[in-house]
Amino acid sequence: MTEYELADYTATLMSNFLSAITIFFSIVTAYVVAAFISGDRLTKLQLVVVNATFTIAAGVMGTLSFLIFSRFFELARLTQSQSQSPIATPLVDFGLPLAILIIAMYIGGLIFMWSVRRKSDDA
Repeated sequence: MTEYELADYTATLMSNFLSAITIFFSIVTAYVVAAFISGDRLTKLQLVVVNATFTIAAGVMGTLSFLIFSRFFELARLTQSQSQSPIATPLVDFGLPLAILIIAMYIGGLIFMWSVRRKSDDA
């Protein structure tokens, strides 16, 4: 693979990562908004369906985002090592902070739904 092809593939991976993480953020936001608006009025069956859908969708997109970013970082490091540029930008691996963010958003959404449901039980 030439240097140009490697750089182009790396840029494509970054674009795919940004699309995947945007979809993940949209899924979590939609879940939290749905929980806020109608979480206290859902039946148990509806709650199971909503939580299962959220768990599957957020799990798939969160994992996909992390895997795409990991592949991007590998190729970015390889591209940088092949480049002979005297002013190369230092690479920072944000894999661990990204994983923590994804897990925190996922758990935070579920806790928010639980708190909305708990509030309605207390009232």
